Amino acid sequence: MADSLPADVIQAIAISNAKSIGEQPAILANLALAQQIFNQNMQQQIALSQQQAMNQVQMAAAAKCVTMIEKSDGKQGEPSMERILKDIQEFMKVIQEKTASNASGQ
Repeated sequence: MADSLPADVIQAIAISNAKSIGEQPAILANLALAQQIFNQNMQQQIALSQQQAMNQVQMAAAAKCVTMIEKSDGKQGEPSMERILKDIQEFMKVIQEKTASNASGQ
């Protein structure tokens, strides 16, 4: 069957095959680089979302602390520091209960 094709067609096919074989390492390197960039981007997005979650937790904790300090103005007959310590103990108990319930739920 190779005898039925003209010599210049056979030569063109051979050149085309050689060219695509020569380009294959560059194509594979580009695919590997694209995958690496994609993976790094995903890692950065995950890190960013974790940082945002931690910022929200920090803001909620600060707000709770401000609320505890405001509640302990001493008008209810007990000293302010004792009231703050009592509120902190209650808050820590709630956090431990939530943590325990989340751990058992997973």
